[in-house]
Amino acid sequence: MHLTHLRSTYEITGPLLMYVGNLERYQGIDLLLDSFKLALAHADEACLVVIGGASEHIKYYRQRSRQLGIEAQVHFIGKRPVEDLAHYLAQADILVSPRTQGNNTPMKLYSYLDSGKALLATDLPTHTQVLNRQVSWLASPEPHEFSQGMLQLIQNQALRGQLGVEAQALIAQQHTFEAFSDKLTGLYDWLQMQLIGEMQPSKLSGSY
Repeated sequence: MHLTHLRSTYEITGPLLMYVGNLERYQGIDLLLDSFKLALAHADEACLVVIGGASEHIKYYRQRSRQLGIEAQVHFIGKRPVEDLAHYLAQADILVSPRTQGNNTPMKLYSYLDSGKALLATDLPTHTQVLNRQVSWLASPEPHEFSQGMLQLIQNQALRGQLGVEAQALIAQQHTFEAFSDKLTGLYDWLQMQLIGEMQPSKLSGSY
């Protein structure tokens, strides 16, 4: 599949918001579309690109976009190879993760953070296990608040840049292979100390 240059293909001239992932209900796509509709009332030049999803889900959410009257600003481009992800993330101004259910951390967050782009996510444990307000904009999982997060990032290029820089720094400090190796070594050292402690005779042995 050839690489798509989104701005020229879809004639996007304003801020480009992007979602990557499947379109299952727990991902919060309804929240994303409802919020984007509200944001467009104040930033009608913005566009949303959605990458991924099964064909039946794409069909459903295209229809939902038509019902909301935002179909001209929302582009569902389907699945793309994982190895092309960096190419698409680089074209975005704002990356979104509107997940509303679950506690596990979406693996795409690490790619989002490493891209150096501003990230908007729901303020839920599924995200806050990794994210904080220094590296992302966190918003309540309801349309008004999430749309306000969109607008803050759409209207403030400097803030987008700042969050992107902090996000890449977080990845460099905590989520590189070297950082993982350091954490693993620390865990092994701790376990070894625990085992040594258990093997040593207790000073209280025979006291009771």
